[in-house]
Amino acid sequence: MSETSPPRALVLGLGLSGVGAAALLVRQGYRVTVNDAAAAEKLAGRIAELPADVEVLLGSHPPALLDGASLVVVSPGVPWELPLLAAARSRGIEVIAEIELAGRALAGVPIAGVTGSNGKTTTTALLGAMLNAAGLRTGVGGNIGVAASTLVLQSGWDAVVLELSSFQLEGCVRLRPRAALLLNLSADHLDRHPTMGAYLALKARLFAGQTPDDTAILNADDPALAGLVVRSRIVRFSLHDRSAEAHLAGGTLVLDGTPLLPRAELPLLGDHNVANALAAALGAARMGAPHAAIAAALRAFRGLPHRHRVVSEGRGVRFIDDSKGTNIGATAAGLAGYAPGSIHLILGGLGKGQDFRELRPAIAGRVACAYLIGAASDEIGAALVGAAPLDACGTLEEAMRRAFARARPGEVVLLSPACASFDQFRDYHHRGEEFARLARLVTGEA
Repeated sequence: MSETSPPRALVLGLGLSGVGAAALLVRQGYRVTVNDAAAAEKLAGRIAELPADVEVLLGSHPPALLDGASLVVVSPGVPWELPLLAAARSRGIEVIAEIELAGRALAGVPIAGVTGSNGKTTTTALLGAMLNAAGLRTGVGGNIGVAASTLVLQSGWDAVVLELSSFQLEGCVRLRPRAALLLNLSADHLDRHPTMGAYLALKARLFAGQTPDDTAILNADDPALAGLVVRSRIVRFSLHDRSAEAHLAGGTLVLDGTPLLPRAELPLLGDHNVANALAAALGAARMGAPHAAIAAALRAFRGLPHRHRVVSEGRGVRFIDDSKGTNIGATAAGLAGYAPGSIHLILGGLGKGQDFRELRPAIAGRVACAYLIGAASDEIGAALVGAAPLDACGTLEEAMRRAFARARPGEVVLLSPACASFDQFRDYHHRGEEFARLARLVTGEA
């Protein structure tokens, strides 16, 4: 390569993040190759979104892709154990996550990063809404909606809020959020992360680039986070501990010693969403938002699709869609927000290496009946026998028919499956949409 030749970068994975990374690298002056193991017919839409001068190689990961490359940028769906990545590291080629690439390009723009096993998307959206209500032009993305690299290309932000999965944090080195929120930790993605300790270590990478001038925001109610040591200033949120900087006291959300708003004015269902609201409020305050803007954003927020949203009602029975409840922690947290004995719970789908016995304390005395569907239904049934009445239904449609027949006025039929959706649906969106469609049929609203 001559002195005037542009540097070469390889982007692995052609999803939203891969497209954003490729476009950003081109703007930074790189000659870019994008590689994905999928076939061209599956990725035609993504290929069309790439800049014209990006080279695309699909179907395999040949070692020759690394020849002349000075940087490899990895999309979140690509496993870090991939032999091509190991070969890159052995050659001394820098390997980073797409989030890291974007973070470096956002130098000078305050970043809030949000991670955790559950509640990331709601908290990220809330935090973005609070900063926008404070008059800050705020970009919201990462693991939600818009790739972080695409936010960089859009430019003009006063602040950026990023939802960050463990997969995205895996390749972060210097990412520096001004406010870094770790909401909770529960068993998830153990098909990719070998132990809970390894999972926590990846989540904690959110704090690695912070300095003592930055803020780490932790859940005081989660014992898994109690011993976490970081360089930044730690503040906490809690539903129970009134010494936490953001907490619930006498039915009021309190922020830094000042009442923020009554819980009754928060238009979100469940204790877990109160915790999300407290975490977001604390993050927004540390990013410079005044209390009035934070409270206004909370009052106006109506929640996100597939996260404890009422989709239909008939005979006094509400159908509630929590299709995004794809792990045990999410389902358990959501159940706590409903009256004991009132829940007809639809569980099941594709398991992710979880121990479903951990659901027993959450459903005992609270779930009127659990209706089991999908590939993991036998495993779930064996784990929960005796904790609540169980009904093996096989399909979502059958589960809803039986649940509505059994439910009484004032009770709820809740889809919070604690599993991935890919055994019977395209994704959790598809599963939630089918739940809403079937609910309207069952109640006669369709």
